[in-house]
Amino acid sequence: MSNLAALVSDLPDQPGVYLWKNEKGEILYIGKAKMLRRRVGSYMRKTGLYRRIWEMMQEAVDLETIITNTEREALVLEQTLIKKHQPRYNIALKDDRRHAWVRVDRNDPIPTFEVTRDAVKNGATYFGPYGSTKRLDRFLDTIRKIIPVATCKEPWKVKRACMDFHLERCTGPCEKRISQEEYSSLVEQMCMYLEGRSEELTRSIEEKMREASAEMRFEAAAELRDRLTDIEIIMSRQKVVEFEGINRDVLGISRTEQAALIELLIIRNGRLIGQDNFYFEVDLEVKDSEVLTAYIEQFYFEIPRLPDEIIIPCKVPDMEQLSLWLSENNGHAVKIIEAQDTRTHELVEMANKNAHRALRKMLILGSSEDEIVDDGVKELKEVLGLNQAPMHIEGFDIANIQGTDPTGSCVVFQNGQPDNKRYRMFRVRSKESPDDYAMMREVVYRRYRGVLEQGLSLPDLILIDGGKGQLNIALDALKELGLEYLQVAAVAKKEERIFTRTNLDGVLLDYGSEGLHLIQNIRDEAHRFAQRYHHKLREKRFTGSILEVAPGIGPKRRKVLIDTFGSYDGVKNATIEELANVEGMSQSSAETLYSWLHLQDSK
Repeated sequence: MSNLAALVSDLPDQPGVYLWKNEKGEILYIGKAKMLRRRVGSYMRKTGLYRRIWEMMQEAVDLETIITNTEREALVLEQTLIKKHQPRYNIALKDDRRHAWVRVDRNDPIPTFEVTRDAVKNGATYFGPYGSTKRLDRFLDTIRKIIPVATCKEPWKVKRACMDFHLERCTGPCEKRISQEEYSSLVEQMCMYLEGRSEELTRSIEEKMREASAEMRFEAAAELRDRLTDIEIIMSRQKVVEFEGINRDVLGISRTEQAALIELLIIRNGRLIGQDNFYFEVDLEVKDSEVLTAYIEQFYFEIPRLPDEIIIPCKVPDMEQLSLWLSENNGHAVKIIEAQDTRTHELVEMANKNAHRALRKMLILGSSEDEIVDDGVKELKEVLGLNQAPMHIEGFDIANIQGTDPTGSCVVFQNGQPDNKRYRMFRVRSKESPDDYAMMREVVYRRYRGVLEQGLSLPDLILIDGGKGQLNIALDALKELGLEYLQVAAVAKKEERIFTRTNLDGVLLDYGSEGLHLIQNIRDEAHRFAQRYHHKLREKRFTGSILEVAPGIGPKRRKVLIDTFGSYDGVKNATIEELANVEGMSQSSAETLYSWLHLQDSK
């Protein structure tokens, strides 16, 4: 480590790329920096590193750097090296598939529409990306029945018309079966269709139809009319998601504890024309913003055609800088923006739902036991500064009316959902006048003493209904059990402020956020469960039905006891002699009942 420190201290404050290596010379991690010495020096800290980076630094014994002229050059070089070496500590796409595009070069003698995975900046126009070449081939076969353009390579070298011509999916420009002007018109119409420019395409065909009719070329006019009808039918099937006509990509994200999937919705001229997804193997410790940044850098700097806007579900670092670089890279303005208004939030939500579904399908088909992490769980991990996602949360509440029959509840939520079978209820034993602090301490202590005795799993987060006082009481009970390391949060009802041992000033979550919604669900469920048990005990007390389980007390004796003393409390407050004097009772049965009644209060 001292050798590494010497290497780091000698670095210049210039942009570049750095490579951490192990003793075998294998590359562990590749990163970029605006100022190498400052960025690389941050890895030498003893605390505050992510677990993934900390583990990597335990192996690192060597450092290699490449100085670049600009930060943008560093980004391009970083992505090239990551793609080549695939270091295990980098956030990198785990599928090496190249996405499909439709390519057309209008400068060719006979422009053709080709399905390709090799998208390069060579003057041609690319439409896409598309995830499946088979699906894309079927799509082109369908549209070419309406707009019959060529898809063969170098058609000017073809000696005779192919099968597509006989199937009426091509007009045969290779054999001059169509004039250059007419074929160029078809090429333009296909480009309009692939870009989703439906209104412009419709106007273009209508204009040509009127021209043909005015020139008395009625057969050509009829053919254009039929084409227009067919295009309108197909375009109507494409989902219209907005009306501004902006070219947008919308990103959504779904997570498990070990993976992330980004969903891409491709919107062109207001129509959803395609979608794709991208898979990362990455711990939940890595924030959504880091995964999105890695995706933007690894995907958008490689493709030849970008939309005007990229809508993302959360902010990423250097968003404006990335937008500027993408704009320079593509020759037109490209904005990376977080969802801002109702419509863009709806689009991101649609992308998130599709990401969730795609990841779920992947897990099912792969027979994985991973769970997709609830959005509220993810948010609580970040805002509360937890080391791991609180997949297992236990919530506590006390029900106490005028000091009678106080009860406590423990509800269990697994990945944001209630796990009813693991709920527990407690009859509070504390005999003091109503003291919510003492009652909460008792319930928390009894719960986790039982967990330790039974060898059950401990929660990732304990949620207490109350403020700082209730938090401290719970922490004190856990300390007595040697569990002071457990994460505890208390939520005060007034402002929904969340207190933790490291944040006694409290945290306020955004109203309507998934994290706050989850906390409210847990608190309300704990309250409901505690109240239900409390009312159940009170009902038994008033009706005397609690005596149904008393030893030696059958239906007849129970009825006589309630008739004599008026209620369960009357029976409990009676002396042994008074109980023995009740019809049907003996000295022995009175002593047994008296002992049992007073034993109940200690439970």
